[in-house]
Amino acid sequence: MKYVFFDIDGTIRGKSREITKRNKEAICKLRENGHKAFLCTGRAPVSITQDILDVGFDGVISAAGSFIQIDGEYIYENFLDSKLLQQAIVLFSNAQVGFTLETKDELFQSGYAREYMERRQIKDTQANPELARFFEKRNQAFKPITEYDPGKDKVTKIVFIAYDKYALLDTVPHLSKDFNVVVFSKPEDDFINGEIISKNCTKADAIERVMDYYHASMEDTIAFGDSMNDYQMLEKANQGIVFEGAKEKLLDIAYDTFKDPDQDGIALSLEKLGLI
Repeated sequence: MKYVFFDIDGTIRGKSREITKRNKEAICKLRENGHKAFLCTGRAPVSITQDILDVGFDGVISAAGSFIQIDGEYIYENFLDSKLLQQAIVLFSNAQVGFTLETKDELFQSGYAREYMERRQIKDTQANPELARFFEKRNQAFKPITEYDPGKDKVTKIVFIAYDKYALLDTVPHLSKDFNVVVFSKPEDDFINGEIISKNCTKADAIERVMDYYHASMEDTIAFGDSMNDYQMLEKANQGIVFEGAKEKLLDIAYDTFKDPDQDGIALSLEKLGLI
């Protein structure tokens, strides 16, 4: 039995924002053949849409490893330390970096982030699936940061976006002591976007926790991903399968590559691995 972990944006679905029929069928066939399939995403639980869940998975790792659900039950939850969180909020606010605080059930957006989203056109997200995700449910999902209650709302991850790359980069030395800082944007972009997550709670850590839950071996793990927030899980899994158009740093650790998900890349790769 293999335990197969899939990122969402840029992995099981591409720029079309849809999962192809063949990729859906392949994941279903994977499970029919006795293997287990998991989502392993940076998205908060509230940001995972029903069309994705309807594909059918044995479990869901969300918020970049902060939450683990198996058969609909949470077996693990992790939240950022409140003092470290407040330090990050102050750093971003002082640097005029837009940010979103992700909790289990809510997304709280700062004024700078809302301003950015209102000004930026959706077309600018076409080459950046992670940024497309950031925009996707802007009108209904995000609450203003003024509604965030530090005493009640436990935060799992912070997503950031800024016009001034250097202002953001100036915060990194302070943040990197306590967080993994992941950048999604490309050097040529006129903005910088990414996220900060717990150092002890990455997608790789979550995969290990899943395997401990099943009393299974890491030798039986396969992970599919395309962006830098997948790096740890692709490196940790026995076989890390990387999108062929990913950054060189990811391709350097790849066991193999998969083609564009809009061209049935997941299905083709699972067939190549002999799993379907």
